[in-house]
This record gives sequence, structure tokens and C-alpha cells, in this order.
Amino acid sequence: MVPDNDRETCMLLNQARALELMQRDAVDALVAVSARNVYYLSNYWGLFNRAGGYEAAYLAMVTTGGAEATLVMPALEIRRLESTTGTWMPVVRGYSSPAADQYFADGTARGVDYRGWGTADDAQLTPREKRWLAIVHEHGQQMSADAFWALARSLKAAGLERARIATDDPRLAGWLQARGLEQLDCRYRPQLFNEIRLVKTPAELEILTRAARANEAALLAAVAAMHEGASWSELETEYMVAMARQGGRGVYLTCGVGELPAGEVRPGEPIMFDGLGQIDYYHGDFGRCAVLGRASDKQRRYHQALLAGWDTATKWLRPGVHYSELAAAVGDAVRKAGIRHFRDPVVHSVGLEHTDDPKPAGAQPQTKPDRLLEAGMVVNVDLPHTEIGWGSVHMEDTVVITADGFERLGVADFSLREVPEEPKTCR
Repeated sequence: MVPDNDRETCMLLNQARALELMQRDAVDALVAVSARNVYYLSNYWGLFNRAGGYEAAYLAMVTTGGAEATLVMPALEIRRLESTTGTWMPVVRGYSSPAADQYFADGTARGVDYRGWGTADDAQLTPREKRWLAIVHEHGQQMSADAFWALARSLKAAGLERARIATDDPRLAGWLQARGLEQLDCRYRPQLFNEIRLVKTPAELEILTRAARANEAALLAAVAAMHEGASWSELETEYMVAMARQGGRGVYLTCGVGELPAGEVRPGEPIMFDGLGQIDYYHGDFGRCAVLGRASDKQRRYHQALLAGWDTATKWLRPGVHYSELAAAVGDAVRKAGIRHFRDPVVHSVGLEHTDDPKPAGAQPQTKPDRLLEAGMVVNVDLPHTEIGWGSVHMEDTVVITADGFERLGVADFSLREVPEEPKTCR
């Protein structure tokens, strides 16, 4: 499970934490099927991991026993390893289509050989094209019949035919049983992956910092685009474009669950802005208060109350504090500062998911176990407040927990955004 030293600093996977939690749970291997967890284990995001893509096109495996980590991928994508950052994993197993009645020495089904595209006559190949030919030559005659046969090869090579493995897809047990691994103890443990992902590596923190700053810049661009009569979809488009211009992808921009009270921006109406965006598949999550024109005295008081809540949060953001303790202290501070009906804020981890925390399926969103903050965790303190018939305010920032406190990942200030109204022209 240990990569080359020169690649270790680029890894998304927190190896030490993974090994600790796998040993705690007596798990011999992790096998990822979902796009986010394959990416987390391997550093590779597949070409077909898009909406409308293909299920189980990629698999990734790491073990506790020192066996080589494995990335499984389709044959036609092998050369893409040389056009991207690739993977730190020492074993790459490709698969193609079944080769009739052909098997490897381990009894797993072979796929047809893969040769890739032909080479032009008298071609002057670029260095990248030469690497394409080399990697296809290396792997082309070792194709499995499908992704699960390829994974079975790695499990057999590691002596794990009877091992206990944890996966993020409940169907994997049946898929592997159909490939002859009837004695494998395959358990559906998606929350184990989340638990490992809670404490970030330096590579993750670098991406998360870029995501936080791109997201806040995009949100503030949308704020600045407010004008009387603007629809929310118009402002969300401004946000999405701003994220794209920074090399990211917007997920959503929200002003609350019901969107704008009148369906359009009105001068003097308090509006919360909450943006969620991605850079390299990691999320930035950010929120602020805004108004078109001048803020009312009430909006200023409420904004100051949220600032009091954030100031309290800064005193609790440190290792050893429970989410619930932090939320209760901040909620109490905001209520005392003037928002009498303020609900306790949501504290959540952020990373490859908006909420990286382990969470039960089918439960109310944001339902999750109470956790202790640990150094290396990246969390958001989420302080929205809405009063129907008046408007909404919000404050949200992303921080990384350090050994003795926290550091912000973003750089935006905490001011109330007042966007000047366009002057009305006489007709």
C-alpha cells in the first residue's frame, strides 16, 4: 500500500489513516467502485465518469498486507494514463471484450488483445505519442474479459480469495461471486470510505484551497451582478460562468430552499448567497449576506449577530471539540446577539462530497454521527437564517483544523455586500 516516495506527496489517499481504520475493522482490502472513491484511492478520474457514463467502468483496490495496489480501467483508455497525471498505483489492469475460451494461468477469463489506433506512415511522433504506443504495447496482451475479471486477477495475485474486503457498492459481492470468488467476504461499507477521507492529505488541502477561493470569487461575482428584476437563474448563470473561467465547475448557487420570495431581486430585500463548486472534483462551500441597495437596520443587526457567531466559532475550531459542542456554542452566541429564533448551525466536513462525513442513506440531509474535530479535517460552519416575509442572511466559511486551532482556506472578508442600484432614467 506504499507508493514510490516521489509520488507520495501527490496522493489523495490518506494511507496511514486508511491502514489504521482497516486494521480496526479487520478489513484486508478496500475496493472502490464509485467515481469519487476510485479517484480518491488511485488519483485517476476516468474519461467516462460523467453524467450518462458507464457503471463500474473503473475499480481501485488497496490492501493492508503490502500487496500491490490496483487500478482497473477499460482498454481504450490505457493511453490516457500518459496524457493525465496518471495513477500512483503500481498495477494497472485493463479489460476489453471476452476472448472465447481463453484464460490466464490463474483461471480468470482473458479479453481480446488491444492494439489501439494505428500509426500514420512516415509519422514523426511526439514524446507523448511514443508513450501512448509504449503503454499500449505493455498492457495490450494482458487484457481481462471485463472489469470484475481484472479485479479477480488482483485479488488472486494478492492471495485474497477468502479475505474480507470493504466496498462502496453493494453489488460487488455478486459480481465477484460470478467470477469464481464464492468464498470472498465482501462487505458493503461506504461509510468507511468517508471516515478515511475525513482527514485530508497535503495534496487534498492544496486542491481544497483552490476550490474554496474559486468558489468564493464566483459567488461574489454573482452578487455583483444583482439588479432589480434579476431572476435567480440569471445570477446562478453568472456564478457558473465565473467558476468555469477559473477551471472549475459550479454545482449550485442557492438563496434558500424556496428561491427568491417574489421570483426576482427586489431593492432592499436581504438575500443569502450560498455557493457550492468544484475544482478537480473537490468542493468549495461559501456563503455571505447581500442586498441590492442599502441594507436596513435589521439586516445590519442580523449580520452583526452572524459575525458574533463566527467569532465564537473561532474559539471552538480546534481538535477534540465535538460538532455538537461547536454548533451549540455558535447558535447560542447568534441568539444572544439578536437573532432570537436562530437555529444551531450545521457543522460538516467538506471534500469530494459536499458533506464528506459518514452518513446514513435515506435520512434527512445533514444527518450524520457527531464527531470530534481532528487535525487535518476540513470543515464548514454553516449559518443560514430565513424569515418568511422579510428575507435571509448567511455566513459560511471553510477551514482546516490544525494541531492547535484552524486556518481559513478562503480569503474573502466577512462584510455585508450592498450592491448599488442602477440609476433610473427618465423617459
